[in-house]
Parts: sequence; structure tokens; C-alpha cells
Amino acid sequence: MKLRPLTHIQARELLAELREMADLVPGPAPEVLRRAKEIRFQVRGQDWATPYLAEKVDAAYRDLEVLLSTRRWREVSSLDTLRHEIKAACARARAGLERRSRGRLTSA
Repeated sequence: MKLRPLTHIQARELLAELREMADLVPGPAPEVLRRAKEIRFQVRGQDWATPYLAEKVDAAYRDLEVLLSTRRWREVSSLDTLRHEIKAACARARAGLERRSRGRLTSA
């Protein structure tokens, strides 16, 4: 993977893509997990990425690993709860991104 600079708008689009992955059917999806890993790498690697944003992207990725792995999802008590956790982590990451973006606009 090669890190490329992202605008806040591009990062927001990637977070939306990550969030949509929560609605996929549980079970093995290695290509989707590779894409999720790429999104995580790109967002976390930005100079402007805060520790909060990185933490939320990591949480979404960990839960996606459970949902889209071969066996792990069977151990989850509720798929709806797992999906909710993924979406919530993405929403919090987006909120952190937007707070950071607004802070930049007001301090400029």
C-alpha cells in the first residue's frame, strides 16, 4: 500500500464506504477486508489524522474483521449489534474529522 494525501472530503467518502461494509452478509470476504484495510491505512496515515480518528477507524476495521471472516462472526451474539458498532465507529470518526476540518477553517 502506498499512502496518498487525502482531503477531508475524500476521507469522508472513504469513511462512508467503510460504514457501508457493515451491511454486507457475514462470512468470508477477503477482497472487502483488503479494501477496508486500505481505507484504514489511508485515513490513519494522514498528517491531520488525530489519535481519536485513528482509534475509531481501527475499531470499525476490527469489527469488520469479525463480520467478514470465515468463522469469527458465528461467535457474535448479535449481528445487528456488530453492525451497529461498525456504523457507530465510522460515524464517530466522521464527526472527529469534521470537528478537525471546522477547526482548520475557523483558525485560518
